Amino acid sequence: MRFVALIATFFMTLASFAYAEDGFAPNVKLVTDGKTVPTNALMYVDGSRGSLADFKGDVLIVTLWQVNCPYCHREMPVLNRLHSEMQGEGVKVVALGMDQSIGVITAHLARSGLTNLKPIMDVDKFNGTVLSVENFGRLSIATPTSFIVDKSGVVVARIWGLVDWDSEAARGYLRGLAAS
Repeated sequence: MRFVALIATFFMTLASFAYAEDGFAPNVKLVTDGKTVPTNALMYVDGSRGSLADFKGDVLIVTLWQVNCPYCHREMPVLNRLHSEMQGEGVKVVALGMDQSIGVITAHLARSGLTNLKPIMDVDKFNGTVLSVENFGRLSIATPTSFIVDKSGVVVARIWGLVDWDSEAARGYLRGLAAS
């Protein structure tokens, strides 16, 4: 298991150098291919269902994460805070749990104090798979993987690995999208 984690770390580091963009973050790839987010079912903690289309009108950070992902453990508190601080500006974080049950996701968020993020499960991992295949050409879902989605539901940036969401460059980019 440690060997697999070491290999994953190596490839995440390698990928971060391959996607350099102007000052935002080294692993952010800005895109203009017009792909929209999938509209397949998501499950909320109360058992209701929805889709990423429910968030149209807001700028989204859609992050794919798992309870057993050490990199997600580092990034989720920052995303939790970012969601709280920027949702009034039209920027929201949608954390799609790739785990097997909404109970596992809910328990982890509560235990970790991530109270600003609404527990959402990617039913059958379909949304995460579609986003990964369409944006990275991979069938496997590496976590954390994030996508920035504009107010009309179009993916405008894709990110594999960690990002400093507290940086002025990241927040300025998000504010610019929300204002447009």
